[in-house]
Amino acid sequence: MGLKTNTYLIEFNKLQHGLNEYEFGINDEFLSDFEFSPIKSGDVKAEVAITKSENVLEFEVHLEGSVLVPCDTCLTEINLPVDEYFDFLIKMSEENNFDDPEIIYLNRNEISYDLKQFLYESVLLSLPNVKNCDGFEEPKPCDQTVLNRIQSQVDDNEEDSDDPRWEKLKDILK
Repeated sequence: MGLKTNTYLIEFNKLQHGLNEYEFGINDEFLSDFEFSPIKSGDVKAEVAITKSENVLEFEVHLEGSVLVPCDTCLTEINLPVDEYFDFLIKMSEENNFDDPEIIYLNRNEISYDLKQFLYESVLLSLPNVKNCDGFEEPKPCDQTVLNRIQSQVDDNEEDSDDPRWEKLKDILK
């Protein structure tokens, strides 16, 4: 389930019936706990609203802030905005089941749920599939040295395309 921490722990017995609100920070210290994270730095506020009823906890999460990630094209660190809403349910049942992405079934004997892994994965899901400098205003933060190297590699490959072996391989696609 991920790393257990008291900071992001929701203790069921401390929740009142009805609406409960929490605010969590997702920062560099938070992200450092995830060893292979593509995000190394960030400042995101997580507002969590939990509605408690007899056997169900309804979570509504709003993430807002920004994270620093490498550009997929030039590898320059770029600051991407995060502004997303996520929701899920926790239902008390006879056994734990985490197979459904929108409903978590927890054993009635469970007394808490750690939100840390959910918050981390939600931040990742809020990022675009392609993270690049295209959305930035001029002058873009692109690393021109890297872009020039990529372009020179493309140019070299185009010169190599006269090789007859490549032509035979291209015929396979037809």
